Amino acid sequence: MNKCFIYGKSGYSSKWENQVSAPDMEIADYRQEGNIRHFYLVAEPIKHNILSNLTIEALGYNKTTPGPLIIMKQGEWIYLTVENRMEHPTSLHVHGLSKPNSQDGAPDIEPTTPRIEPGKSYTYKFLCWQAGTFFYHSPEAFQVAQGLIGAFIVLPRDEYISPYLIPHHDYVLLIQQWEIPQPELGKVFPGTYKPNKFDRNPNFFTINGKSFPDTSPIYFRLGEKIRIRFITKTSQSHSMHLHGHDFRVVSINGFPRPGFWDDTIDVASGRRVDVELIANNPGIWPLNGTKTFHQSNNGESPGGMITKIVYVK
Repeated sequence: MNKCFIYGKSGYSSKWENQVSAPDMEIADYRQEGNIRHFYLVAEPIKHNILSNLTIEALGYNKTTPGPLIIMKQGEWIYLTVENRMEHPTSLHVHGLSKPNSQDGAPDIEPTTPRIEPGKSYTYKFLCWQAGTFFYHSPEAFQVAQGLIGAFIVLPRDEYISPYLIPHHDYVLLIQQWEIPQPELGKVFPGTYKPNKFDRNPNFFTINGKSFPDTSPIYFRLGEKIRIRFITKTSQSHSMHLHGHDFRVVSINGFPRPGFWDDTIDVASGRRVDVELIANNPGIWPLNGTKTFHQSNNGESPGGMITKIVYVK
């Protein structure tokens, strides 16, 4: 059952929340306390399948990478408890959403921000005042490269929403890259591997934690309004293209844009790009990164940063 029904929520923002999904990614559970949503994340070593025959020894939140999708509503407070089950200290930063210095989560720079030692936990508390697409991650760069990242969405408050603004589907796609040891290029060698945390020469690319052909499709119906949110913090930029469709860029980094039309966008590190389109061209279409090596698994093609758009009746 959807949480907005469990807690008796109503209004446009709750209707919009029902439309948000992230294929292959969990949606985070929370406890509602008045105007507060309380989430719990456990940072820990995990084993994660990016392909059916290839497992990585990564770091994750709540046993997965990316971590679960956090959904908030503008004007709500978040209590975000992070427990550290790793061997090294960590903390958590929500990228793009301004907050008090003590809650920003970068202890190497910010003396008021706590460091979460192994076996300890800390609860961040701040107001989600700005609607938009954000993400959370460890501020320790090489923990991010090993998987400590997740999507964070704040939906507009009711008075800023009219019925025509609510999409039929609101898809969240988080892009990652991995430098995974393989004996040679051009073939996937099955097994379990530990990615190189320095991530200088990535050879596998994932959408919501999966590489093609294991990425789950996104589904359209003819005439529906679709929003897609692209997110990345990888060391490389990723050029994303939808076959068979033009789209409007409606938001970049949580800030509204005038809605210019395009068919290919560049998603640089730390950026979030929201696009909208009307599903008007039935079929089965690729949605993919355009850089050639990014369309492969260690050079074996097709693979990597590809998923499908599938029209259903």
